[in-house]
Amino acid sequence: MNETRRLFLLSALAGLAGTASLAFAPALAGAALPIRSATEVLRAVAAAQPALSYHAAGPDDGRPIVLVRSPGDSTEGHIETASLLAAQGYQVLLPNQRESDAATLGQDLLAFIDSLHIPEAVFIGTGQGAQAVRAAASHRRTRFIGLVLADGGAAPPAVATIGLATGATPQQIADAAITLARQAKWRT
Repeated sequence: MNETRRLFLLSALAGLAGTASLAFAPALAGAALPIRSATEVLRAVAAAQPALSYHAAGPDDGRPIVLVRSPGDSTEGHIETASLLAAQGYQVLLPNQRESDAATLGQDLLAFIDSLHIPEAVFIGTGQGAQAVRAAASHRRTRFIGLVLADGGAAPPAVATIGLATGATPQQIADAAITLARQAKWRT
């Protein structure tokens, strides 16, 4: 793409981000999982359900793994897990969640994958993110290939789950997600 067109798109996207009240400044100013292209910014704006932005790692055509952390947690604590999964060819999505109860966050997660047209994914939940993943899976189990819950809690029935203790290492979390993704029967 020529430089003039690229600059035009980036300035237009910056305006959209401001209008949508999304916090892209940290992502654009050197976040640990940088936005790879203007297309990602567009997807983040389009995925705002409600005002839900995200970081992505790995190939766009990889099997999706959604890493859900506690609202307010930084992405830095999840970079290693995301990097390990991306290196194996998975598309890792890290949504930025608002402060709310688990049921609302679960609905936000379903809206997030709907807006990205992701029919199914492996979900990793840590801290309050695990509660949100449980809530979402209890509403629409068919959207969940498997769950990795790194908080020691129980999962909804009929969803393949690997439970890990709080404080599991990034390698343990990534290995559990890879196991579920490889053993799963993906419909898409």
